[in-house]
Amino acid sequence: MPLQIDNLTLLLLALFLALLLYSRFSRPSPLVHPLLLGKQSEVSAVRKEGETGVYRSFATGQGTPLVVRPAGALKTAQDIIKTPPSKEPGAAVPRCILDTSITDEALAEILRILPLGLRSTFSTLRKATPESPSSILILLPPSRTVSLPLLLLALKAPPNCPLIILPSPHLLTAALTAKEHPNPGVIIVHESLAEDVIEQAWEDLSGTCGVCIFGDPDRMRKGAVMAAKEKGMDVTWWSDLWDAGDDAKREELPAAGHADVHSYFYSETSTDPAIVKVTHLNITAGIAGVLALFPAEKRPSGSLRDVVASCVSLNTPFGLTVALASVYSGAGFRLIGRKEQTWDDIIDDPAGELTALMDKAESQPKPTILFISSKHHRVLLERLHSSIKYRPFVRFGVRQKADGLFAGHVSRGGAFDEWSFGLARELVLGGVAGKQLRAVVVVGDAPPSDILGMSHVLLGLPLIRLHPSFYSTGPVFVSHYYDVQSQTDWANLWHATWTKLEDEVERIEGKGADTTEEKKRAHVGPPASNVEVVLRGVGQGWDAQDGAGTKTKGEKEAPIKGEVWVRGPGVVSRLGKETSDG
Repeated sequence: MPLQIDNLTLLLLALFLALLLYSRFSRPSPLVHPLLLGKQSEVSAVRKEGETGVYRSFATGQGTPLVVRPAGALKTAQDIIKTPPSKEPGAAVPRCILDTSITDEALAEILRILPLGLRSTFSTLRKATPESPSSILILLPPSRTVSLPLLLLALKAPPNCPLIILPSPHLLTAALTAKEHPNPGVIIVHESLAEDVIEQAWEDLSGTCGVCIFGDPDRMRKGAVMAAKEKGMDVTWWSDLWDAGDDAKREELPAAGHADVHSYFYSETSTDPAIVKVTHLNITAGIAGVLALFPAEKRPSGSLRDVVASCVSLNTPFGLTVALASVYSGAGFRLIGRKEQTWDDIIDDPAGELTALMDKAESQPKPTILFISSKHHRVLLERLHSSIKYRPFVRFGVRQKADGLFAGHVSRGGAFDEWSFGLARELVLGGVAGKQLRAVVVVGDAPPSDILGMSHVLLGLPLIRLHPSFYSTGPVFVSHYYDVQSQTDWANLWHATWTKLEDEVERIEGKGADTTEEKKRAHVGPPASNVEVVLRGVGQGWDAQDGAGTKTKGEKEAPIKGEVWVRGPGVVSRLGKETSDG
């Protein structure tokens, strides 16, 4: 009997073939080759007893000089803003820097006037020399509304006048009497502490230190200022520096060298605070490390009208470097945090902080790159999930995202993504995760590894995990930009992953038992691009031949434990002690 094929059979065969070809070729290609994620660090061939080998980023490799600056022209922090300003397209367009709209030309003029105004107002700064420097102490609240003076002085301070940056007023006496750095020649202080600081400066430094008051537009502290002037102290308001700089004789101030001290930072511990010294070389190396987080086409850019929003305080070396890197790249910069100009403890409100970024009343541009904490990341996922979990067909969108993630790919766009997640991203927390967002970096404690998949699905973006240190201007560990690997249960992505996230929320808020073990935390990646890392004190049980932890039959391999030591051009010097980050 001859084989007969009717039209219905042909139609079904054609449909089957079409589905087969679609499933074969519709899966997206991975964002990065899997081999690059298999070995992200390079270890040295030799090691010392009791230590591991020296680890470097695989992209840097062993024997290669570590990068000390992102470009040859950037030798010091004073080179971040070009003078005269750049004539490149977009340079004349205002950008948002700490909620202030300003062009590069206006910023360059401010940075020209500021050192002249300080030198003409305060004689101690005018007399500073390389052999006898005088420092500028900055005591401002950790508020996004009063951080501009710190950033301006970090960009252009008078010559031979390094900054002393305090995170708390409790450290003022220690900073005024410390022998590790030059005595302050002037204190930039918020008006709420003006009287106390003037009195303390008079007692500790016998009136040789001036005071500049910031945040007193109505001159409410005039009585304290006049009383201090009668004693012979130099006291003025921040707004008066601009007139003094305009009236001062135009002169070319000496340029700083790459080895000159840029600033001193105090840790937040009030009992025995650590003091670190940051040079201009540390700053430029930190900027190079921050920009190396991103592929060349994904870096912050003025041409893309990027705005970087960071939750890391400018009172830390890494937080200040993120701000300087944003300004250098031509992007805007905003701080995530409290608006209140106070040092008082305020209830943690990560949701409110993210929503404040999108406040339409302030008319500020939306952030395109976020440096957030794990708490901000967690509350963002919570709100996104609550917004979309009852939407129709959302499971099809999740399934499509899961297929892409399984292939090493995640992106925004497409009908399912727009229908399932697009509206929620535009509405949740003011739209902080909307269409404009193109990069998210979690700084500090990494989120649990088994919710990374849900993060990639909800945000439609890779999640960069970064580990900073008080002893480094740049990142110490950072995951690959395109690393979307996770321990997510793909077979039950929606329910299983979200249940674990709720357990993590309860653990953080103290409502339930600690169900998340330390080993379930997501990794923070290999050493950063210009950092070397070694583990010391690993113990005698560590196997020197294969570089693995010891184990017996039937047991899992024991993790290597020890103290993390870092080295590189971005690692700063701790005054009085050897630098470590254990």
